[in-house]
Amino acid sequence: YGLESDFIVLAEEIGVMSQLGYKILELGCQILADWQQRGIPLPLSGNLSGGQVQQRNFLPELRSLLSRYKINPGQLVLEITETARIDDLDRALLLLSELRAVGVSIELDDFGLGYSGLEYLNRLRTLPIDVIKIDRSFVSVLPQDEVMVNIVASIGRAMNIQLVAEGVETEEQRQWLLKENIQLGQGYLFSAPLSKTDFERKFCQPS
Repeated sequence: YGLESDFIVLAEEIGVMSQLGYKILELGCQILADWQQRGIPLPLSGNLSGGQVQQRNFLPELRSLLSRYKINPGQLVLEITETARIDDLDRALLLLSELRAVGVSIELDDFGLGYSGLEYLNRLRTLPIDVIKIDRSFVSVLPQDEVMVNIVASIGRAMNIQLVAEGVETEEQRQWLLKENIQLGQGYLFSAPLSKTDFERKFCQPS
């Protein structure tokens, strides 16, 4: 996780995040197009950096990719971290609203680690975010320390936003989350990271 964050920061600092982000987004659209043709009804999630959400050409490029690969926008999920370095929050929120209007799902990652003041929450309340991801640092201490998960979950429920728990590693954590009606999770309890081929072999075979 740390190496991933450092890589994104470095890519932004040397000015290649725009080109790199476009190539990754195009690869994601290619995968989704392949899945749609094969009847695999799964969404695909990818991260947006703080720099990407401030690029004026991001939305036109995304629309072009969706059209070229004939992607159902509802199958694409874009994640923006609360801790992303965003200089112009108003512009970022406008772009996320426009992405949602296109039909793309929006997830807020690392919620609670960044700038969740009252003014931030007031702006967030007006944005049609689909999912808040509960950070793994809060999930890792369950069930001994429930405070932060309960706070984030309460905020998400008050805004009628779906919750996903990150970093679920034990059955005890899973059972606690289910008891609190947090029914979606990701982590090593379910699977280690997989290549596309291994993922399809494990999860996309006909029943």
